[in-house]
Amino acid sequence: MKFSISRDHLLRALTLVSGAVERRHTVPVLSNVKLELDSRQLVLTASDLEVELQVSLPMTAAAVQEAGETTVSSRKLMDICKSLPNASLIQLETIAEQRCRVCSGRVDFELGTLPATDFPALGAPTGVAELRVSPKSLRTVLDQTAFAMAVQDVRFYLTGLLLEASEGKLRGVATDGHRLALVDEAGTLSGSQELQAIVPRKAVMELQRLLSAEDETNLTLSLGRELMQVELALPLQPKDKQEGEGTLIGLRFTSKLIDGKYPDYKRVLPRQGKHIIQVPVEDFRQSLQRVAIMSNEKLRGVFLEFKPGTLVLRANNPEQDRASEDMAIDYQGEILEMSFNAQYLLDVCQVLPGDTLQFSISEANSSALLQVPESDQALFVVMPMRV
Repeated sequence: MKFSISRDHLLRALTLVSGAVERRHTVPVLSNVKLELDSRQLVLTASDLEVELQVSLPMTAAAVQEAGETTVSSRKLMDICKSLPNASLIQLETIAEQRCRVCSGRVDFELGTLPATDFPALGAPTGVAELRVSPKSLRTVLDQTAFAMAVQDVRFYLTGLLLEASEGKLRGVATDGHRLALVDEAGTLSGSQELQAIVPRKAVMELQRLLSAEDETNLTLSLGRELMQVELALPLQPKDKQEGEGTLIGLRFTSKLIDGKYPDYKRVLPRQGKHIIQVPVEDFRQSLQRVAIMSNEKLRGVFLEFKPGTLVLRANNPEQDRASEDMAIDYQGEILEMSFNAQYLLDVCQVLPGDTLQFSISEANSSALLQVPESDQALFVVMPMRV
């Protein structure tokens, strides 16, 4: 293998695949990035056996001197790229005895390599349902639900995020047993097969890192029985450095799925409550943050007293510290007093796609349904605290 490439382009590709590089070094080759070169493109692949990232860089005929494949340390190659001046040219070639040479101007590095045949591959999903959706829509689903995933739970399926593909819709659901987030976005399903898949936390975080909230071009989301795959095109240059439309590079993201049956979340969605309360999101968020300062550091409980036209927020702790604050709300019903984990409400305020938060509550000891008024696109359920 022998080729030359712009330092900026190689660094861009390495940055994209770096999230899948194995950091614990349990299998030596997984700390490497796989390089595959032919006359048309350079393909970089990284994997930790749970997540695989593959980037395809278009190559000119003049830049490719000899096709081939190898694996080289991802961290060392990225550090070399970062140390070189912007817009510099890098020459990389494999030499004898499992070594490769990386040169740029007067700088010359030699790195150890491992055979590309030793690099594992996750493969492609089987029993696939394919959905065409914009990166913005998929990013929205992940951003507005991921906070509700369980961090550690014996019910391992709750540590992931449920994706449902159906005709015209992509739905994301996450719950940790105390709260639930559900978000729908438009998508185009290939065929009539509907499918559910539980995506692990690491895959969710990687997709959030990779996807742009502004990108409207469609991607292909493939959900299989054991694997999920996302394929899309990204600009070769970051947006702040692009001139015109720029060159596109191919990105393929593959992840194993959690093997389990997700609970029937539709059963815990409360029906429309008899008490409908609307509060301004930003004012409510700021009041919560102030009052929660005096809450119990472990429980983070805040009392909400809904009165006609007014919401009173209160908190106290074992040291007898107290805080209270009033704010104007749109409510004309009977007095309701409830206690919630302040962080759960703050998380909803952070991702709510609107300026007004609507509480729908049946009674003081029942769960609260939170949403934007007149919209079912994003629904959030929060259980009250027992005090």
